[in-house]
Amino acid sequence: MTNDSNTSRPAEELTALIERLADKQAELRAAVQAKLETMRRCDVEGMMTASRREAVLTAEAAALDQRRQEVVSRLCAALALPKGTNARRVTLRTLIPKLELAAAKRLAKAAERLRAEMLKLAEANRVVDLVCREMMVHFKALFTAMVQSESDPSTYSRGGEVDPAAGARVLDAVG
Repeated sequence: MTNDSNTSRPAEELTALIERLADKQAELRAAVQAKLETMRRCDVEGMMTASRREAVLTAEAAALDQRRQEVVSRLCAALALPKGTNARRVTLRTLIPKLELAAAKRLAKAAERLRAEMLKLAEANRVVDLVCREMMVHFKALFTAMVQSESDPSTYSRGGEVDPAAGARVLDAVG
């Protein structure tokens, strides 16, 4: 642990950035949940709006992460870590024990909050992924039914499922 005043400013800046990243993860989770709700309602325009919001928030999170890497580089230099230490690979578990106790506690608390928010976002994304997969299965079955004529003979696939006969099918759209 160091009491060096050169580390206090970058440590506080890093803690603030980690807090902002946690806030951004919470915003992203809200956007993902909004997208999921629009999917439930089959609101295509809402899905597009939610996806655009998600993209903006993701870009903002990436910019914050870039700043985090810059601050970690400065902190590594202030802590006199070996030259050539890659800030992208330095973990908070490496940095925290080297900081003054109060700064270390604040950083650890912010890091735990970020971790919790990231896990919540990952779960929300997992649910959206499952919904999208189910929608694709449904659409595939729907389009298969639309392009197969009742008079077309069916065949069995290797897996024992009924498949339309081989050959090109054209969907006639009348509108």
